[in-house]
Order: sequence, then C-alpha cells, then structure tokens
Amino acid sequence: MGNYFDFSKIPGLMASTMQAFPTTVKLVVWSLIFSLLIGLAFASLALSGNKVLNAVAKGYVAFMRGMPTLVLIFILYFVVPVYLKKAGINTDSWSKDMFIIITLSLSSAANMAEMMRSSYLAVNRYQWEAAYSVGMTGFDVFRRIIFPQAFGVAIPILGNNIVALFKATSLAFSIGALDLFGKVKLISGRLYGLNRAELYLGVAVIYWVVCVLLEWATKRAEKRYTRGRKALTV
Repeated sequence: MGNYFDFSKIPGLMASTMQAFPTTVKLVVWSLIFSLLIGLAFASLALSGNKVLNAVAKGYVAFMRGMPTLVLIFILYFVVPVYLKKAGINTDSWSKDMFIIITLSLSSAANMAEMMRSSYLAVNRYQWEAAYSVGMTGFDVFRRIIFPQAFGVAIPILGNNIVALFKATSLAFSIGALDLFGKVKLISGRLYGLNRAELYLGVAVIYWVVCVLLEWATKRAEKRYTRGRKALTV
C-alpha cells in the first residue's frame, strides 16, 4: 500500500478508473431494461387474481429478495453453464458482462415487480368505475387515468431501485468483469498493491457522486411530473 497516503494521486487514479465507467453504464442500462420487463411480467401475475399465478409471483419476489446478489452471480456464472452444456447449450462465448446483466436483471426484477404492483394498487379503484360510466374502454382508462397516477407514485421507488442497481454493479469484478470496481482491482494489481487506499477512496467518491446525481434527478423528475399532473387537473 505504500508508507504514506498521497492525496495528490487520487485524481489521476480516478481518471484511470473512469475509463471503465461506460461499461458500468452499459450494465445498469441493460439490467434496468430487462428488470423492468421481467418485473412487469411478475407484477401482472401478482395482480391477475389467479391464486396459482399470484403464488408464483410472490415466490419469485421472496426468493430473489432473499438471495444475495454475489451468490446469484456465482450460481449463474459457475454452476448453470455446466448444466446448460449438458443440455447442448454452450455458454463459453458469452461475455462476463452478459452474466452480470442476467444476474442483476433477475435480482432487480423482484423490486421492480413490487414497485409496479404497489403503485398500481395505490390508485383508487373507484376511478375505473367512474371512467367506465362515461364510456371509456379498459385500455383508455389505464392509459389516461391509472398509469399516469401510478407512475407518479413509482418515480421515487424507481429512483431508489436504479441507485441500488448501480451500486450492485460493483460486484461484477467477482467474475472478472471490468466495471468501475473491476478496473480498480486491475489497476491495483498492476501497481502491486501500491496506492490501494487512494484507489479505493477514489472509486468510493465516484460511486457517491453518481448516486447523489441519480437521487437528485429522481427528485427533480418527481417534482416536475407531479407539477405537470397538477397543472393538467386544475
């Protein structure tokens, strides 16, 4: 680690670490997209009214919430490919980033499903009856009345989920993916452990700044959306 902590080296080390930022953004964006799609599917099952489908949705959410993300990464990267190969599916050409995206998508989908379910249920059900009474179709009721209100409720939760997803990418290094923290481990290896404290502090600052920006963007989006909805209902 070296004998002295050298603050002057932190900016240069942070600049080197930021070279991997595009990879982290890619992991977050694709994981967010797939987690929303998977979450929508399970939220639909939970709201279907069918006891079996509801149990499947609840079981998935409970399982993923109880499964540590790091353990899930190892299962999907080291264990699942073995059985897939026996079934004739070769994953050797799959990138490490792909395994991380699959893992984060499945893990985050549980929170996304609960976000969608709770946001939908937060809207007063009597609005359906009122809309039907004036001749609106089910799709129009959802598109024009239910979804806009549910989305307003979901914005802060979605922001928290994105922050959690971004922080979870720091586990990608565990299988050798070169995200931000993976880059830190690579740089640390090249420096033979020197300036490790400066490296870790630098990447901690990067994560903190990005999380603060994401939280700020979420609050601003919620404020603007809510203000827009109020303006429309005046």
